[in-house]
Parts: sequence; structure tokens; C-alpha cells
Amino acid sequence: MSTISTGYTTEMGKKMRSMPEIHARYEKCRQRYKEMRGTGADFREQRAMIFGELKTLGWVLGKSDQQINQEANS
Repeated sequence: MSTISTGYTTEMGKKMRSMPEIHARYEKCRQRYKEMRGTGADFREQRAMIFGELKTLGWVLGKSDQQINQEANS
């Protein structure tokens, strides 16, 4: 149990991300989702996890579900 919390500090959970950091992560997720969608292999679970993160980041940025879907699928 002690090895799990070795690198954790109480300050780690308190740091807020800036809007540019959130936007950069959103764009990175969007690119990963497009790449997953474009491959012929079946990555259904991974695609669903990435899309979930994409939606959450989009909501933080103030985007509507429709806008997130359009950007993810364009």
C-alpha cells in the first residue's frame, strides 16, 4: 500500500488547469478520436473512453453537445 502513494502530494489534487491547457488537451483528444475512427480495427472501448473525455473537456470549454459531436466527426 505504501508504494501506491509514494509520489502523491496533497497539492496534486488542488491544481486547477488553465483554459489554454484544457483547450490543448481537447484538441489532442479530438485528434486521437479521429485517428481511432479512421483505422479499420475495432477499438470500440478505447474510442468510447476518448469520446467521454472529449465531451467532458468540451463541456468545461462551454461547448454544446452538438458542437462537440460536429468537431469530433468532421
